[in-house]
Amino acid sequence: MNFILYSDIGESTIDKSLGLPEYSYYFVLKAFRAVLAELGTVTLVRSPETEVDALFEECRQRGEDCVFLSFSPPNKTQINLKCPTISVFAWEYSNIPDEIWDDDARNDWRVVFARHGRAITLSSYTARTVKDAMGQAFPVLAVPAPLWEQYASARARFGGALPARKSTLLLRGTVIDSHLLGLSADGLIAHITPPRIPGVPAEESPQAIAQPLPEAQAPVQEKNLRYRLAVTKRHLLTWYREALRDLLPLWLAKTVAVSGRSSYTLGRAIAGRPLRKTQPLPTGSAPLPAKTGVDAPAPAAAQEHEALVNLEGVIYTSILSPKDGRKNWFDMVTAFCWTFRDVEDATLVLKMNERDLSVYHNTLLTLLSQLAPFKCRVLTLHAYLDDATYEELIGATSFYVNTSLCEGLCLPLMEFMCCGKPVIAPLHTAMEDYIDDGAAFIVKSSLEHNVWPHDPRDLFRTLRYRLDWESICTAYEDSYQVAKQQPEKYIAMSEHAMARQAAYCSGAVVKEQLRNFFLKPGV
Repeated sequence: MNFILYSDIGESTIDKSLGLPEYSYYFVLKAFRAVLAELGTVTLVRSPETEVDALFEECRQRGEDCVFLSFSPPNKTQINLKCPTISVFAWEYSNIPDEIWDDDARNDWRVVFARHGRAITLSSYTARTVKDAMGQAFPVLAVPAPLWEQYASARARFGGALPARKSTLLLRGTVIDSHLLGLSADGLIAHITPPRIPGVPAEESPQAIAQPLPEAQAPVQEKNLRYRLAVTKRHLLTWYREALRDLLPLWLAKTVAVSGRSSYTLGRAIAGRPLRKTQPLPTGSAPLPAKTGVDAPAPAAAQEHEALVNLEGVIYTSILSPKDGRKNWFDMVTAFCWTFRDVEDATLVLKMNERDLSVYHNTLLTLLSQLAPFKCRVLTLHAYLDDATYEELIGATSFYVNTSLCEGLCLPLMEFMCCGKPVIAPLHTAMEDYIDDGAAFIVKSSLEHNVWPHDPRDLFRTLRYRLDWESICTAYEDSYQVAKQQPEKYIAMSEHAMARQAAYCSGAVVKEQLRNFFLKPGV
């Protein structure tokens, strides 16, 4: 069997794609590649339109079977190739898109599946939604990314044991420590000054919320060009999004978005405020299957500032894209700061997968200021983590936290569990396959209306989950008590987490599922 593999994001572009909706498909492809190589010959392509059928013809002339696996959403997968094609995808909503918009038939996924004749999903939840639309007889395989063997070394070091009381991480990037910010709710309504972020020169440090100046010194906002541009942008964007965007065809909406960003950038430069340059920070985790960025290429220029992070006490870690609303990190942070407002040895580590710190910096600082005062610690890592540093973060962590509204797979959650870390997570969507109360403190959830995330019409057509905020607080409380007072239960949860992942995502298990699927007649 010859396997042709494709992902829109590849080795050369992953460092420029962090936080984009489908960037994690690169890591999913990479995980599957080794297993597929044991079943046949693997070839990677960059241009399916021109490369796949040529390879297919070569295989046919040799009398060999060939299949094209596109690690992409169905609406971005080719449907007119001669080569048998299968979309390998993650999906986290209650139904698949079954309508056409923008004159693209592929937006109705039923059209794509009908052309392909089969599909591969990353969870049984997604497989059920496909069968609901295509019929129960439609061939669809639910198989996770094979991660188990990748973390054998870390598992041997950290699995089935209590985390170290103190740990140190050395990384390149920016660390935002709530203990060092001088947080004050008064700073939200008074004049604010930008304090220094440790390790970042003053000229590069983004504006941060600090203690307000005395009232007598607070200057009146000068209505200069910069101020007027900001106000104009804010009101124009609100009007455009609410009154006009959904009426435009997709190509025109995209053109307007690109033009608007370019014009505003030029305006900032004219006003004497050029955009701050930032180095790409290949971190890594997923909307759909989120990924940490381990094994991602290092930054082209290693000029990020080194930061030493000391971790002590009970450590909660989450890896996410701050722009991905499905990750629901506001609930994660607010519940943490409320639950541990009087607890000094509880720390929440947020490993943000975003190249540009300014995208979420002000939002984060505003949120923390609204929650202040609190004694617990929130550490935000805007940094590249190489393999060794990422494993040290896993080792230092007591519990991984997921408060997502829906998940296509969640690679970081699986990775931490592969290393024996108990978790806090809801029991819905893809997590139904590998989460239970033996390895997790379950967060309650219930259904709510939502839109398909790539639908420019923003029409309510599907369902996702909302979380019970009080249940998140309870999970924090219960997990803290286990970490502090019940070491036997912690170790039992650690061992159970590893057992679940070994049975779920080991290479042997995944390979057997793939072998059976491709040996079916018609593949």
